[in-house]
Order: sequence, then structure tokens, then C-alpha cells
Amino acid sequence: MKKILILLALVPTILLAQERIMLLTDPHVLAKTLFDDGKAFNDMLDEQRKMLDLSEDAFTALIDTALLYRPDLVLIAGDLTKDSEAASHAVVVDQLNRLKVQNIPVLLIPGNHDIGGKAYSYIGDEKQEVPNLTDAEWESTYAQLVYDNAAAKDPNSHSFVAEPLPFVTILGIDGAHNAAGTGSLSDETLRWLLTQADEARAKGNMVLGMCHWQLVEHVDKQSSAISSSRLADADAIRDSLLAHEVRVLLTGHFHVNGITTYTDTLSLSSDSLVEITTGSPITYPCPFRWLTVTHDRQTIGIETGFIRSLDTIADMETYSREWMRVHAANMVPQMTLRAFNRIEPLLDEYSESATMGVFINFFRDCIPESDSAKVALVEKHLGSTIVELYLLHSAANEPEHPEADSLAQAFYAGMESMIHEMTDEKVSAYTQWMQDMIISMGKSMAKEPVQSLVEDKTNWKSAYYADVTDDLHLLLDINEPIQREAIENILSPSDADTYYDLLGRPVSHPDRHGIYIRNGQKLLR
Repeated sequence: MKKILILLALVPTILLAQERIMLLTDPHVLAKTLFDDGKAFNDMLDEQRKMLDLSEDAFTALIDTALLYRPDLVLIAGDLTKDSEAASHAVVVDQLNRLKVQNIPVLLIPGNHDIGGKAYSYIGDEKQEVPNLTDAEWESTYAQLVYDNAAAKDPNSHSFVAEPLPFVTILGIDGAHNAAGTGSLSDETLRWLLTQADEARAKGNMVLGMCHWQLVEHVDKQSSAISSSRLADADAIRDSLLAHEVRVLLTGHFHVNGITTYTDTLSLSSDSLVEITTGSPITYPCPFRWLTVTHDRQTIGIETGFIRSLDTIADMETYSREWMRVHAANMVPQMTLRAFNRIEPLLDEYSESATMGVFINFFRDCIPESDSAKVALVEKHLGSTIVELYLLHSAANEPEHPEADSLAQAFYAGMESMIHEMTDEKVSAYTQWMQDMIISMGKSMAKEPVQSLVEDKTNWKSAYYADVTDDLHLLLDINEPIQREAIENILSPSDADTYYDLLGRPVSHPDRHGIYIRNGQKLLR
């Protein structure tokens, strides 16, 4: 019988208490030395949904919180800095070293804003380029915090594997990114990660994958609307991780709180993977997470914390909500142009169709020619509703908010009035049916993502499977079977009532607190 776990018998007391993990993501620290209250900084800030002027203070507040409550581990799922400024990384390292000297371990991965970005300072009227953190400098900068403590590192990326807590493996998944913020994972890195997951599961460990980008859709058609929210080939990577028994993913990037369960309904096992996405502490409602891992490694409790105040802001919830309401409007023009850029090539493709050509050409002639006219049209009819829907999604648990259904209806009404403005001048008695069809098609296309959002369901149309998960507070039963080689010979029916320790040795009197194995399952006594 192979011994694949050593020294556990010497330290059974470490399993007596459950461990607590502090999880945060997307702090986007911009060092205070890089900006003042001048025109350059305020012009940049006007275009942001992130409260970058508060980023260093918010990050410091989170470190203060960690020092107060002393979690067993702190995890950060990327986008530590605004745009990879070397000075901002120095602030992050200084703050994290406050945890290190207090023996609170930290593990983190880079996001798309952390390496090799366009880094600037904003002093007075001047926006000036400043040194950034290069790809070659990442691992040396975070060596003492992460890589010196990792069990292994991928040679092709900044991915790593670590076991910071007994029977808990952290799989740090580093996705390469391009200027648009879209992340990707090479085949070599994916193979390395899957091998590490297999080795961790062979020891019976709970595996927590940590990736900056999402792998699971939290709203139907999310990837179609915002392709950069998930890793490229996210579905295939998600299914590969699930096949290798990675059941939990910790992600960020999208600046919202969401917990979604993906179930592989095509497989006989119907295994599930739960993705816990956490919002940014400098966007409404300024969240972070507490994960409580039970000592039998079967259950994770998830609670959501919020930065409620800073020295300069007495009520961060109200302040951040109003900030978002004003600044989220800056997202509408980009969303508008992305939508038209997807629609227009499709119209061109079908304009020569014998059956649809007349209808398609009628609709195409109704679309405004200039980008500014397109944006003005959407802002007029849908702009405020889009902002309020985004605020609703940021707050999470959308159905609990009384305005959810009325916002959905307002969106459909706004779409109908927008189409009327586009088409009324071109409609005649002979083309009325075309306008009616455009309105019907527009509402139908919008209904799936909008209803998915306001009802907080993925696979909204499916009666067979629809995920409805509490996004803020959840007790997650991993229910993972033991698959450790050390006990491969003790799972016969005749052994069903026998207790074994984690080295596979029979225990005659399992009366000491700890983890035992009985009938192939981990048990706590």
C-alpha cells in the first residue's frame, strides 16, 4: 500500500478547526504618487467605472481587515493594479508584506491589467508614461509571496500549484492576454494544470482553481455580448477541469458578485463545477469574500463582505452606487457599437437571400450611418435602463430586488420605441409587417439575456436545467468521494463498517477528533 501523504499522523491537531480564506479580486491599485487632483487625472476618472482615486485606500482597508480577522489564507484573483504601473505594484507588495510578517499566507495570479500595460501618471494637466511591470519581472516581484511557497510552477506561464492548507490545493491559472483584455490558455499550460489537478485529487485534496477570467456564463449570451469576460475556449477548458475533478473555480475580471453552478448534463455522472466570481472593491458594492473550508474538506461556506467606509467616505455603499450610476453610462457607447458591429455583418451576409433579402435590406436602410447617431439612439431609449440593470447585476441576487421585473419591462419597451424611431419614416401600408417583425425579433433576441439577468438564472429557457444560486451567501457541499491510492484496497463491501485514517490504516477506536475514511467517504469525528 502506497503512502502518499506523510507526517499527517504527527500533527492531527491541525485538523480540529475549520480554516478561513479571504478572497478578493480586481483591487486595481493606482499608487497615490502617480496622480493628483488635476485635470489629467479627473479627465481619466470621468471615463472609468472604477473609483481609482480610492484604490490604494480600499486595498489598505482590506489588508487591515485581514490583519484584524487573521484568515488562514488570502487569495487575490488578479488585476492588482490599474495598468501594471511599477509604482502601483510596489504599493501592493508593501501591503501584502504586512500579512507576510504576521504569518498570513498570500497567493495571487496576474490579471490583464498587471503585466506590460500602458502605464501612466496623472499630474496636473499632464498624462505621462511611467515604468510598468514586465512579464519577466512578475515572478521575481511576487517570488517571496507566491512562487517560493508554490509546490510547482508551469514553465510556460505564471500558473502555479500550492498546498497552503492541509488537503487544500490552490491551482493558480494564469491566462495570457491581449490589448483587448481577452484571456487565453495555451494547450501546454492546460495540460500542466490538469496533471497538477490529478495529483492533488489522488491525495484526496479539495482543489480550488483560481483564474482571473470567468469560465462559466453567469448570464445567458454573456459571451456574445462581452467576449472578453471569459477565457477563449472557456467551455472546453471548463469541461476539461471538471473531467479532472476540479469542482470549484474562483474568478474575477467582470466586477460583479456571482455564483453559478455548471452541470455537465451530457455525461452520465452529471458532475458539477461551481464558479465563484467576486466583484472589485472599488466598484459598487465594494465586495470581498470569506470562504470557510470545513476540516473534512467536504464543504465550503461562502459569505460576502463589503467595504462599508473609508477615512474619507462615511457610507461607501451609497457613495459607490451613485458613482456607478453616473460612470456606468460611459459603458453604453462601447456596448452600442459592439452590438451594431455584430449585427451589420450578419445583415450583409443575408441581404442577397431570395427569401429574406427584401426584409434585411429594409432593416439595414433604417440603421443610422454614423457611430454618433447609433450611440445617441440607444442612449435615448435604453441608456438609463442599461445602467440600472448593470447596478442590479452588480448588487447580485437580482430577484430579491423589487425593481428587477420593471427594469426588464422597461428594456423591452425602450427597444420597441427605439425601433419605431428607426423605422417609422420608412414604413408604408405595404411594409408595416416588416416593422412588426423587427420589433418582434428584437424583443425575442433581448429576452433571453435580460430575463436570465433579472431572474438570476443561467440556461433561462431550459426547463431541464436552470441554475439559481445565492450569489452572496452559500453553503457549498463539494461531496467529493475519496479516490486516494493509499486506500484502493480497502473499499470492498466487507470493509464498509471499518474506519481508516488518511494513510489507509484501520483504526480500531476512532474516538479522536480528525478525518477518517469509512465506506469510501471522508468523515469527521
